[in-house]
Amino acid sequence: MRVLHLFGDWKWTGPSEPTLDLCLELRALGVDVALACQEPEPGASGSLPQRARERGLEPLHIAGLRRSVFRALADTRRVAAALKGYDLLHVHFSHDHLVGGRAARRLGGVRIVRTNHKAVPTRKTLGSKYLYRKLTDGYLTSSQAALEADTASFGVRGWRIDPALRLERFTPREAPHEGFVVGVVARMQRHRRFDVLLQGVKLAKVPDLRVQVVGRGTHMEEVAVEPARRLGLTNVTFTGYLGEKYLDTLAGFDALLFLVPGSDGTCRAVREAMAMGRAVIGARRGMIPELVDDGNTGLVIDDSPENIARAIERLAADRAACAAMGLAGREKALRLYDVRRQAAAVRDVYAELLKA
Repeated sequence: MRVLHLFGDWKWTGPSEPTLDLCLELRALGVDVALACQEPEPGASGSLPQRARERGLEPLHIAGLRRSVFRALADTRRVAAALKGYDLLHVHFSHDHLVGGRAARRLGGVRIVRTNHKAVPTRKTLGSKYLYRKLTDGYLTSSQAALEADTASFGVRGWRIDPALRLERFTPREAPHEGFVVGVVARMQRHRRFDVLLQGVKLAKVPDLRVQVVGRGTHMEEVAVEPARRLGLTNVTFTGYLGEKYLDTLAGFDALLFLVPGSDGTCRAVREAMAMGRAVIGARRGMIPELVDDGNTGLVIDDSPENIARAIERLAADRAACAAMGLAGREKALRLYDVRRQAAAVRDVYAELLKA
């Protein structure tokens, strides 16, 4: 079985790491996998190709793939040339789906699998109908809600496969810290509802509450730092991007507060907190309610400032119960989110499609 993963980006974004992890684990299972992506921009660091090489996978570079419909014809020819000899094409974004799907159909006999990384139902447009009905043999997503909606909308054959982590990285431990620490892990973007989050922190009546915000973004000052200053929140700190220190910081949280999924709709930070044995306060948005079992591994809320405050107060008032929720989350992560389990399920999907 020879599989080409076509990933129409070079940046180390939300879907990049799970895609690379999947490719490497599929290789470990004996699947002949290659990863094709864009060349990084000159001088770029922390790119997908760089990370792939560091982990022993030399990526293929295909010129183009710049997500332009005007370049689709030329990109299709390049992908078709790269795809010769492969049994299956696995695509991740709409543009690589378009050019890769057309290339696979041109060659004939190459199955096409699409992953929905956003884990929310796909908007029904002329473009999405063409991609899913004409250029898709198999559809993968982590969300049951997305699976049901998209298979009904597009008639595509689909599978729900649990999202994954390299669980060996996450060893629950108690990091020394003072007070009740609520962590926030998110890029500083306007749609991530930092204004609502900070208002909730302001309302929370927890004397020893501390909030650590992990992440960075172009609009960090505008969407988070300045609003916290205006609200007089001296108990909120911004760590920026942590790199290797991230796991130590995560171990120092008592709970994670997560409101809005990012480019990876499988909410990686939520699953990482669960794997580290931390309770989660999650908004009723996207896939979050499918990950957080309300009252068992955390709390699922409608994210108003008042509800955020009440959830923080509830966990802080019963810290033994908060820790028990964290342990339940850890058990769920071990049961469902192992990348080896995910890779075996994806391999089985490939085999089923190739038999058809």
